[in-house]
Amino acid sequence: MPLTNLYRNLTEGQRQFIKFSFVGGVGFIVDAGTFHLLIHFTPLGLVSGRVVSSLVFGMSATYTLNRYLTFRDRRSSAVLYEYLRFASANIVGNLLNIGTHSVLVETLPLFHAYPILGIVAGTAVGLVFNFTLSKYFVFRAGTPSTGR
Repeated sequence: MPLTNLYRNLTEGQRQFIKFSFVGGVGFIVDAGTFHLLIHFTPLGLVSGRVVSSLVFGMSATYTLNRYLTFRDRRSSAVLYEYLRFASANIVGNLLNIGTHSVLVETLPLFHAYPILGIVAGTAVGLVFNFTLSKYFVFRAGTPSTGR
């Protein structure tokens, strides 16, 4: 199968980026779904709902999937410490993500009418930034898990 051969010929870093992007897609679904529920069933607005959906639900989902899928051979046995590193490393990328969303929904009528488009734009801004920090700061080769 050509796609399988193409994947096998990628470097480890390229395969990790593909997995990280896939995990990000799942995180997007968690983030956007939670955002939708929060803005329709709670008093949270577009910006505050996004902060909660992204930093609580989206981040927890992506950490868990990256730990067990993308960087499974590089994960630490100290889960809490690793999660805190993940959170601190990704907070800047997530704030860039949320900031992009906020600026767009507050300044452009199209994004205000369809705030999910702001989530798409914000997600794109944070992807490369978060991958780089996750690979080199959170899931470092020097901190392998002792048990699986």
